[in-house]
Amino acid sequence: MSGEPKTMRDFVKAPRWWRTEILTEVVQSEDGVGDLLRLLKERGRAAYFIIDEALSGDVRFGPILEQDELFVFLASESEPRTGDVDRLVALIREKRTQPDTIVGVGGGSSIDLAKAAGICLANPASAAEYQGYGLDMKRGAEIWVLPTLNGTGAEVTPIAVLRGPEKKLGINNNFTAPSVAVIDPQLSSGAPKFNRFYTMMDCFFHHYEIAHSRTSEEAAILDASDGLRMARSVLAQDLTKYALDRAIISAMASILGGSSTIGGRVGVSHAISYGLSNSSPKLPHSVAVTMAMLACGDIYNDGGYEETVKFLRINKVSPPRARDYGIDESQTERMTKTALGMDKLWLSHFGPDWKNTVDAKFVEGIYRRIVAA
Repeated sequence: MSGEPKTMRDFVKAPRWWRTEILTEVVQSEDGVGDLLRLLKERGRAAYFIIDEALSGDVRFGPILEQDELFVFLASESEPRTGDVDRLVALIREKRTQPDTIVGVGGGSSIDLAKAAGICLANPASAAEYQGYGLDMKRGAEIWVLPTLNGTGAEVTPIAVLRGPEKKLGINNNFTAPSVAVIDPQLSSGAPKFNRFYTMMDCFFHHYEIAHSRTSEEAAILDASDGLRMARSVLAQDLTKYALDRAIISAMASILGGSSTIGGRVGVSHAISYGLSNSSPKLPHSVAVTMAMLACGDIYNDGGYEETVKFLRINKVSPPRARDYGIDESQTERMTKTALGMDKLWLSHFGPDWKNTVDAKFVEGIYRRIVAA
């Protein structure tokens, strides 16, 4: 798609811009909070809300914060953990009247927590037991989302990414896909530059890796190619100040990031990022992927590394350092074990013979470059 809308009126009327079939109804909105609450009421949903604590001081979210059935998630402390899901599910199950809809409001972390809680309500084991692919699970509560950051793609994917006791891995199941995503690009206006920049960097990495993957489907590659162009157009500008036209493009790129993930696969920088994230609860995923890409100039020498450096320079952002998040060489062995377990991601980049290239020494070399930076 070219000639993206620049105003909210045009965005709301924009025709579908993704090719991959998704399981989510996308509602393009000029009044995200109002439309979310209106649709819940019109459709007779009994909703339980999960909202990022960072939004508690924003008057736009007052009508949600006033809801009786509400859980405030401190997303800045950590991405959602399997233990967070278990505690939240136990809390909801104790209620006299059970919700039929879990609503996630915030960035990717709050959305992933809502997705995991929604499906785990109908399944008896701990959330850690459901991390993986192809596991037999029952459909839980319906999941609705209202993203307030643009880039993660979590608003349309059938994946709830969680930190577990042994690994960072998603609950990958169609029942985890949101039923409804209300998309209002104006809601990202309150997010700090750090969040807006790094979330779009994550969007760029998703698209870049999927577009260069050896295992992605054709429709996913086409979606990723469009999303890559959009992400580049945003990141090539100074994001210090919020701008609505950029927010609209970011929201559209985020949907493409989600749709392309369904038929596509990310690669090396994401495999490396999971080891980093598991070693530091406060390290955002988007920052971890940036660290990984900066250490993979020899692997991503067809543009990914150079563009990462360029986007950091344009936005006057210093390259992130592992030591600032408490990561040092002593954690290399553990991180290497985590990364080597991401078979699908190594296959995505290197193809069927990936084990001829990727071994413990190869992965340790990447982590040593990261911790030494």
